[in-house]
Amino acid sequence: MTRKYSLVMESGPTGYSGYVPELPSILVTGASAEELLSRATEAIQIYWEVLREERSPTSELREIEVELPV
Repeated sequence: MTRKYSLVMESGPTGYSGYVPELPSILVTGASAEELLSRATEAIQIYWEVLREERSPTSELREIEVELPV
């Protein structure tokens, strides 16, 4: 399954930082933009792995699509 997420990136004197607005618990840092992107990708994958492992056996995970204005 493929999903698209926004990555808000900021650069500073010591590197890059970023967050994923759709998943507020994901905050990442990196020495370069490429490292930041790699770490964000890994964090999103881990987020979904943990969610699947820790959710209640009686819960159901569904995909929904919502169109938002730009």
